[in-house]
Amino acid sequence: MTTNKQIQMVMRDMLFITWALPPEVVRKLVDERLELDTKTDSKGQVVAFVSAVCFHVTELRSGVLPLPSLSFQQVNYRAYVRAGAVPAVCFLEMKVNSRMVTTLTSFMSVPVYYEDIDITTSAAGPGFMRYTVKSAGLRAEVMVAQHDVETGLDAEIPPQFITQRLVGYAGAGNGMFRIDVEQPGLDAVSARVQNVQASSLERLGLLTPAQSARPDSALYVREGLFGADTPVREW
Repeated sequence: MTTNKQIQMVMRDMLFITWALPPEVVRKLVDERLELDTKTDSKGQVVAFVSAVCFHVTELRSGVLPLPSLSFQQVNYRAYVRAGAVPAVCFLEMKVNSRMVTTLTSFMSVPVYYEDIDITTSAAGPGFMRYTVKSAGLRAEVMVAQHDVETGLDAEIPPQFITQRLVGYAGAGNGMFRIDVEQPGLDAVSARVQNVQASSLERLGLLTPAQSARPDSALYVREGLFGADTPVREW
């Protein structure tokens, strides 16, 4: 693990499930001081984006904080914004299946909450892997090929737009905290969605059940190294 950031993490089995939505729907949950990162789709409509991102943190280290050895699973729900010219995300909710992590992050003003999360992968025939996630906020099953395949998704959303995000914003009370991130390019492949229900995004008023079942993009990353600085108050 090599990074200059204060906290280093190895994340494995990352799954990004993304929905394109009218900007006014996403704006309801994103502070007006943050610029939505939008695109124009093939119909000429401007769309904003939200994702559910699942992963397994297998290593967590810090040269400045006394962190214990931890391994846990996490699901983040995020909207896509910009920090000036820098691609960023605004976290809508962050859930982990480790009470130790929720205790540690509470001291850093990061609103991370406990939830039972079960992420599993298994072989599913020659050249394919089945990925499942089960939690109160997200249930999904996707198929991942050893080599990228055409899934019918992702045509209008480049993988880098989803995966290469260098700033994270997290609201806490009346404040907003900024987390600067360092990461190498992630090697993402398309995943074929078998079924998905994003109950958390439905509860937040972003998706109907029918929309929840029809994401616009699904990407899988086997492993990524992330470095992050401790959060600083933006306002």
